[in-house]
Amino acid sequence: MAIIGIGVDMEDISRFKNAEEKLLKRVFTDAELAFCFKSVKPWERLAARFCAKEAAFKALPFKEIAFKNIEVKTSQDGKPNLVIYDERANGLDIKLSLSHTDTAAIAFVVVSE
Repeated sequence: MAIIGIGVDMEDISRFKNAEEKLLKRVFTDAELAFCFKSVKPWERLAARFCAKEAAFKALPFKEIAFKNIEVKTSQDGKPNLVIYDERANGLDIKLSLSHTDTAAIAFVVVSE
């Protein structure tokens, strides 16, 4: 397995505390929004998912993909996974790690063949 791309992104969580609905609907899928807003502090989850999308943009071997074509899903054991809705991602192995503090969120993505 050869690594073909890595990406990292870090964001200030406060940017997402008062995010406008129009922005949220442009960036996040309905499933992501539902997951985030189940939390007492949805802005932490929103920030982490935004980071994941930005890190994916940097790691993927192709450009020009919409925010909503990159989705963060959480497995039953709580691990985050990236789903890329684009044929160009077929056959790629994509790993995602998310973390946050009270003030910042970070995501790291590794793409391999």
